[in-house]
Amino acid sequence: MTSAPYCSALGRFTAAIALALCAALPGAASAVTEIHVWHSLTGVPAETFRSLVTTFNSEQKNYKVDLIFKGGDKATTTAGIAAMSLPDGPDLLQVSEVESGEVLAVKNGVKPMFEILPLAKSKDFEFFIPGAVTFMKDDRNRLRAFPLEASVPVLLYNKTAFAKVGLPTDAPPATWRQLQGQLVALQDAGKGMKCAYTSSEQAWIHIENIGALHGEAIATKNNGLDGPGATLTFNDLLHVRHIALMTSWVKSDLYKPSGHGEEGDARFAAGECGVLTTASGSLGDILKTAKFDIGVAPLPYYEEGTKQPVNTLVGGSALWAVEGRTKDVYNGIATFLAYLATPVVSVEWHQKTGSLPWTSAAYVVSQRTGFYDKLPGLAGVMKTAATSQAATSRGIRLPNYEKVRDIMDTQLDAVWSGEKPPKLGLDDAVRLGDAAMQPAVATTPPPKGRIQKIKDSVKKAIKKS
Repeated sequence: MTSAPYCSALGRFTAAIALALCAALPGAASAVTEIHVWHSLTGVPAETFRSLVTTFNSEQKNYKVDLIFKGGDKATTTAGIAAMSLPDGPDLLQVSEVESGEVLAVKNGVKPMFEILPLAKSKDFEFFIPGAVTFMKDDRNRLRAFPLEASVPVLLYNKTAFAKVGLPTDAPPATWRQLQGQLVALQDAGKGMKCAYTSSEQAWIHIENIGALHGEAIATKNNGLDGPGATLTFNDLLHVRHIALMTSWVKSDLYKPSGHGEEGDARFAAGECGVLTTASGSLGDILKTAKFDIGVAPLPYYEEGTKQPVNTLVGGSALWAVEGRTKDVYNGIATFLAYLATPVVSVEWHQKTGSLPWTSAAYVVSQRTGFYDKLPGLAGVMKTAATSQAATSRGIRLPNYEKVRDIMDTQLDAVWSGEKPPKLGLDDAVRLGDAAMQPAVATTPPPKGRIQKIKDSVKKAIKKS
């Protein structure tokens, strides 16, 4: 017998008495704490995350995760910040690494993960790989957010197209000079490739990670991690040489730019371009679409720039907990994130999306079960990400950085189009980026007496006319 008929018959009692009686009856449902997660996931990552959440909700009765899609990264962050103090606002908010500064700038806006995760008493939290959490730690190395999407730059190449033109399919280019020779072969063969090489996330790949890979910061004060007042430095010799090479490739049709975001992914997956540089987190969608064999390799480097390339930056997004929620909500958040950190769940996320595994255990399991045998180059990329980060790879913490990256993209567009030479484009990007990082100057209104004088002079002018 269920309690439903009895509960419905209690309408004549007060609400408080009815609730108390219903709770005491056999079969009465206990209160479920809802965890509202606002996100911007799309494609394979969204499908995978929804599946994981559905499983979590079905396996326990105390908490229910409610996923709410809020649009793109910027729209989600803006809406989430505006709703932080509202009762129906987000409890967990997905924020990209370039917008994390906006969330941190909100007074009493977020509750750090190092205060929440211990509530779950999970040993899995001890195994976060360094590369997955670099950009979301504070200056005391404490975790502030959960690394939902953590990606590193990778080079993908169409192994089927390589084979058609006689290029080795198991020897990806280690340097940009080696890649140039392969692109020439792809272009000269005339096997239907509309472009030899394209790139997604051009500013992230061609400015930020070119610097990180060669041990060069793109801003003073250790990319801003050492404190405020940093200035941009990516108009140095390394970056000028790289952008000059890319410009020569544009002129010779070896490199065809594809915009500021992930547009290059679709061109590569469709078989239009033979080589792509992108984020590892794009692998899930690309593998789902592509009808050819794909090779994976680390981002190429310059031999004259370094004898041994170091770690690249980790990009992506994280889940930030909102301040001011109840103890039950924080317990629910800790329980949900502990579930995500279990090896089985972390393995599923990593293998289906291409994002870095949340835990070292997930990396080891993927290695032992032969997952990387299908994409052998990915194993090397993951192994590098699992090691300690170099100083220039720990992250970038600069004010208004989203605007700075927009400036980078705009100036790179001007270089690709021939409007500006590489050095001038980078100089302008540094100059405009430095200006964008400066705090807004507060204007002081004129004294009240001055305002009144202005009003009087206006009235006199009107009377005379």
